[in-house]
Amino acid sequence: MTRRTISVTVVAGISLLLLLTGCAGVRSERQGKDVGKAICDLRDVDNKDDAQKQIAKINEDLKDARRITGVDVNQDLRAIDQQLSDLAEHAAQGNGNLTQQDLAVIRRNLDQAISSTSDNVQRYYQGVREGLDTCYDN
Repeated sequence: MTRRTISVTVVAGISLLLLLTGCAGVRSERQGKDVGKAICDLRDVDNKDDAQKQIAKINEDLKDARRITGVDVNQDLRAIDQQLSDLAEHAAQGNGNLTQQDLAVIRRNLDQAISSTSDNVQRYYQGVREGLDTCYDN
């Protein structure tokens, strides 16, 4: 092989690696954003059955996140689990003040997860926070 062929091969390999890494990050962030939007949907339920269905959807999305990020994100989000239950209860009761407090606590927990992780996992949590921001846009 000539020196030029080796150089082209190395550059192509590095480019492919960067492309795949970037795509994984975008996918992680998009998946996280879906979870954040699902949390916003939980805020808008008006009965316990719908709340339980929405929590089940969020939990399924979190299972998908492990496949995408390679990390069990439930470990970082355990503090959010209790808040999701509280949010479901307060939303079903129509208690707007408590639902806003629940969302604020979830957001603080996400900020902590973002600061303690890196790479695709961090991008995932940033996506969750971005999806959660849609709660405040409405």
